[in-house]
Amino acid sequence: MSATSRFALSLHQLTALDASPARLVELAGAEGCDHVCLFTFVPEAARGRYPLVSAADVPDLSARMADAGVSLCNLEVFPLDGSEDFDAFARALETGAKLGATKATAHVHEVSGIAEAVDRFGAFCDLAAGYGIVPGLEFMGFSAIADIGAAAAVVRGAGKGNITCDALHLIRNGGSVADVAAHADIIGYAQLCDGPLFRPREEWWAEAVRARELPGSGDFPLVEIVRALRDGTVIEVEVPRADDAKAGMTAAERVSRAVAATRSVLDRAG
Repeated sequence: MSATSRFALSLHQLTALDASPARLVELAGAEGCDHVCLFTFVPEAARGRYPLVSAADVPDLSARMADAGVSLCNLEVFPLDGSEDFDAFARALETGAKLGATKATAHVHEVSGIAEAVDRFGAFCDLAAGYGIVPGLEFMGFSAIADIGAAAAVVRGAGKGNITCDALHLIRNGGSVADVAAHADIIGYAQLCDGPLFRPREEWWAEAVRARELPGSGDFPLVEIVRALRDGTVIEVEVPRADDAKAGMTAAERVSRAVAATRSVLDRAG
């Protein structure tokens, strides 16, 4: 069985942040992707930076998804920082559920330790379960759960949910292919991009949100990461490249290049 048949492919909104959610759906369908990842919740401090899907958008988006043969898989992004607005979370989850979402990404911030992180993540999992959605805890250096080992401890401690494994955050925070293999049973979706094995810490944020490399063009062991994943893990194309957009490359061109590069990695993994 080839890797391309083992994994469903999802297009992340960050790959074409200038495209509306409706346009992203069209682009995903044109490239043969199975799913999209959209934002239904954005923290107040980040409002306006990301295309946000509201309840009013559901009828039109549902029709566009049906036309494109694409479904909504993952919802971004739910910060668990001790000041959670669970009513707002519930509205965002409900909006996603009406569009068919099955997963949602959570970040944990400002905790005293793993036990507190387990409690927060578990509570969010319980809320999301009411909408048929399974949260994924994303580890990253900009949160309290920086590496895959800590994320696994939280997920296994909660006994629910799964891990979001972003290749960028895996490599930047000392993770390895062996770590992916060790926790493949609880990795719900993996996000692929590429880059150099080392980058100064002060450049991490800009790289993450604006300057990732196309899969296969950098030094990340992406083929080995894919081989370590269990069958059925959703693979997300998450390759924001702001410089390409500034240079005049259309959203369609950027999406096409990112999806083709991701498929090439999957083919090599197969």
